[in-house]
Amino acid sequence: MATSVYFNNYNSLAEQRVIEDLIVESIKIMGFDAYYLPIENAEDRDILYGEDPIKKFSSAFPIEFYLSSSMEYGGEKEFFSKFGLEIKNNINIILSKRSFSQRVPQDRFNRPREGDLVYVPFLNGTGELFEIKFTNQTKDFFMLGRKIPYFYELELEKFKYSQEVIDTGVEDIDDVMIQSSYTIDLNTGTGTGTYVPREIVFQSTDRTQANASVVAIVQDWNTANDILKVTNVAGEFANNVAIIGATSNAQYYLSSYDPLKDSTRNEAYNNEYLFDNANNIIDFTETNPFGKI
Repeated sequence: MATSVYFNNYNSLAEQRVIEDLIVESIKIMGFDAYYLPIENAEDRDILYGEDPIKKFSSAFPIEFYLSSSMEYGGEKEFFSKFGLEIKNNINIILSKRSFSQRVPQDRFNRPREGDLVYVPFLNGTGELFEIKFTNQTKDFFMLGRKIPYFYELELEKFKYSQEVIDTGVEDIDDVMIQSSYTIDLNTGTGTGTYVPREIVFQSTDRTQANASVVAIVQDWNTANDILKVTNVAGEFANNVAIIGATSNAQYYLSSYDPLKDSTRNEAYNNEYLFDNANNIIDFTETNPFGKI
């Protein structure tokens, strides 16, 4: 039986615009505000291994989303794999293509990409970062014959921080890097000034950042004990050399530090503990330390 000749369902731009208007309005009414963080240096990806050397997120675009998985976290959740206990909490959200194209520069990011991040401010009280695992562009299944999607459905998984550079200018988002980074305590001696959180500190023979031998980011400055907590260290600190704050211009001489000793904030992966106890975990006196075949 042929369809009615009085209705043009596949070439009517007006009807397609009505559908898109309804989708955008529905998300604005029932959705929530969040931030989209694209990878800035995606072109630096290692083609051979398919990895990013160091991901960098320096932009955060506010966009409205709709939470399509509204009951609880999805995904595999807690399970034991060959790598041990893994926790994978996933959610699905919907983003209209029109809103994305209006808020995000299309010459650089023409669609939400796998590996980009989404920051949801209201989750967990202080907000949560999620990584896009898959962008579904055919969820609407070519409604009214339109090939361009009306919306994207994003499959998100809780983001696991791994020394990525996050500097978006949004304090709540940037705190993820500061609070989750590998942290080293620097014991300082004589000096002047007060370091400020998130500023860059460095050591240099000519006291200029351009010729710095090591740079890091300040996480915290304990004035009572003169202990400077730093993250994202690039280089190696030297004792009896001044640590200079790029913003505060504070200068204190480094007396000592242990590069293997992480801050107590991240005891779960304390390198010093692993170094001291590794020989007790695996018995190398056996021919096969992993057991007999």
